[in-house]
Amino acid sequence: MNYCGLDIAGVSSYLFVTDAQGRKLAAGPVATTRVALESRLRPYLRDGLAVAIEAGNQTAWIYEVLVALGAKVTVVNPTKVKLIAESRRKTDKVDAKILCELLRLNGLPEPVHMPGKEIRALRGLLVARRQLVRARTKLCNVVRGLLRQEGVRLPSGALMSCVSWQRLLERGFDHEHLAVIVAAYFDTFKQLTQSLHGLERELAEREKKDARVARLQTMPRVGRIASLTFLAAVDDVNRFRTSRKLVGYSGLAPTVRSSGERTEYGSISREGRAELRAVWVQIAHLVAIDDSRATAPLRRWFARVASKRGKKTATVALARRLLVIAYQLLRQEKDYDVT
Repeated sequence: MNYCGLDIAGVSSYLFVTDAQGRKLAAGPVATTRVALESRLRPYLRDGLAVAIEAGNQTAWIYEVLVALGAKVTVVNPTKVKLIAESRRKTDKVDAKILCELLRLNGLPEPVHMPGKEIRALRGLLVARRQLVRARTKLCNVVRGLLRQEGVRLPSGALMSCVSWQRLLERGFDHEHLAVIVAAYFDTFKQLTQSLHGLERELAEREKKDARVARLQTMPRVGRIASLTFLAAVDDVNRFRTSRKLVGYSGLAPTVRSSGERTEYGSISREGRAELRAVWVQIAHLVAIDDSRATAPLRRWFARVASKRGKKTATVALARRLLVIAYQLLRQEKDYDVT
């Protein structure tokens, strides 16, 4: 078996290849393209080739290229490869060599899960939706701020629809330039909204095709975006041996500091999928203020925790609890039962 450490960069990456005894076979830069990677690594496939790469924004397509080529690929979290993270000689060559040696000696941390094309596509759609929502919200805040400078205060939600924008324009302004500004931003708002609706339609189609989405939506206040975000981040729940592993993956698990017989729990780790954490904390907020029968047991539990630890901590704890419930529903293939 041959071993390769590949330090990925935007234009030019660096590879380091050894045989099973650690003898260097090749080292040097390689263009970060499909053709270049295939050309440089193909000669080492005859005896088998294992490649280690760090997770990054180009990992997915490079992983697919290397797997299709016939290599055994290990993707690792760069923050967990301590020899690289703590190295004083931080160069592409050093990083590639260390990756190669750790792979050869079986010293790499647990590999990063690489989702299939469907989940990658879903992640891409959700990222695009978040960015459009963020851009539209920022646009509305800018207009609200400009109007406030001229003494015009808008009620909450006044810029949330095209109808409300049209009404704002029709009412007129004391200062002529405000009408010009609002009209200009309105055009952009309409374009962002149209693009957002296109993404929503695509997400709705994917929602219909996956039975797991319907199962997650039997939970109170869990809708399309929360359920799809869960599936996009988690992929297959069976890859987590326990619900605790999933909570840790979400970054909602508390940090732990243990010394002797004393154990202290701190703030959440914030490691893992930030979008999963953000969406399900929002679901916890909605559940906590809901007044329906479906949320009653969860609200009682939330109230007990809040009385002891405060509402902020209780909300995070409720988000963890909801993720555990979601995990169990998919593992056991059961719908949510409020009783």
